[in-house]
Amino acid sequence: DEVNQVLTTNVWLEQEWQDERLHWDPSDYNGLQVLRVPCQKIWLPDIVLYNSADDFTTGYMQSKAMVDSSGTVFWPPPAKLRSTCKIDITYFPFDDQVCTMKFGSWTYDDGSYKNRSLGGSEFQTVYPISPVPYPDIKFHIVIQRRTLYYLFNIIFPCLWLTVLSLLGFWLPPDSGEKITLGITVLLAFSVFMLLIAENMPATSEFVPLI
Repeated sequence: DEVNQVLTTNVWLEQEWQDERLHWDPSDYNGLQVLRVPCQKIWLPDIVLYNSADDFTTGYMQSKAMVDSSGTVFWPPPAKLRSTCKIDITYFPFDDQVCTMKFGSWTYDDGSYKNRSLGGSEFQTVYPISPVPYPDIKFHIVIQRRTLYYLFNIIFPCLWLTVLSLLGFWLPPDSGEKITLGITVLLAFSVFMLLIAENMPATSEFVPLI
């Protein structure tokens, strides 16, 4: 959503941790190795999306967690996340956007747990309200725009309008068509500016060169 500068993603938040309270001997239970239990029945890490564009009351899907006999818990809830993403439209429509998704614990600091097997970049951030560092994980998503649609619907028409406006200088000064051509080109440019403005976020940080 470029206008509201929001990125919507469908993800599986695969989380794995060790819970010593869920350890058992498979030989005591007919070789049972794995249990699938409701996630409401066990402890869950409070991992949240820090730069979420939604409220924090929706949460994740309450899917079941898989627990093996060693106490390892695997919980992969699917989720639809909406995160903030600052859009740089300077080179629209030949622009690439980099959106960041920042995950971390809401209450546990660095002394309570540590992240392992990370696919993104891990940081320890010290916030002004607390001297204790809070680890977080950032995933950077690079989005490249497909320009074929904009070439045929915006770029090429703008080039033709520019050529038509230049042709007006070759028309005789006393020709009535010169004024008509100039007004027509001006109205056409106004319509194209409205079309571009509908797809652009209302921000003063970046102005498209087009």
